[in-house]
Amino acid sequence: MDPFVLVDQSVAQGALKPAVAKKVRSKSKNIFAAVARVEKASGLAYPPYYVEPSLPLATTSVEFGSVGALYARVIPAKFEGRLTIIVQFTAPLLIFGLKGTVEAVAAHEFTHYVHLVRRFSRMQVTSDERVSTLFESEYADEERVVDPRKIFTNDRKLAALVEKKFKGGLSDDKLNEKVAKSWIEKGLPTKRVAPEENVVSVGVDVIANTVFDPMVLAKIRELEVKVPA
Repeated sequence: MDPFVLVDQSVAQGALKPAVAKKVRSKSKNIFAAVARVEKASGLAYPPYYVEPSLPLATTSVEFGSVGALYARVIPAKFEGRLTIIVQFTAPLLIFGLKGTVEAVAAHEFTHYVHLVRRFSRMQVTSDERVSTLFESEYADEERVVDPRKIFTNDRKLAALVEKKFKGGLSDDKLNEKVAKSWIEKGLPTKRVAPEENVVSVGVDVIANTVFDPMVLAKIRELEVKVPA
């Protein structure tokens, strides 16, 4: 599957200008290189991924004026009666994110993916605790990962990069400033998402029909990863 198919569809529908889509495509090498680095560092295959042409913005009525950009997310989805775990990257991340930032984000989302495989393969299917503020959301995000030092054993620098970039959420002021000025303020596509909507809830029947990557399962058993359920 072409990870840029939704970008092309957005152009066809008139939601995204061809010039912006061209910029996204011009940075494709960064996301391909990031995924390749994660695979080499972990010895595991990256899950399916795609580029979202709009920017999800986490907003809440509890924290007046608070807005957080969701540059990437791991999304469990039901497909043909089975569970598919997909990584969503956003167009603004590719356009404005430096190579190191894109690599850190791709690696961070991979730790979420491994965490979810661990949970679902053990039938730990209760929904994640709902959060109502961006502050809670940032720290809940950090709890739903696998230690990058245990996964990226073939690339210690990548593990260190993830730990440096993600401390209570992605730390990249330059990226935030560029996205605010050159994407949000220019009225390019965005989506409003409440923190409590970004939760996991999957039926037992769907998980029971799912075959997870045996290499990931083997890695989980090998490391005896202990991640909060």
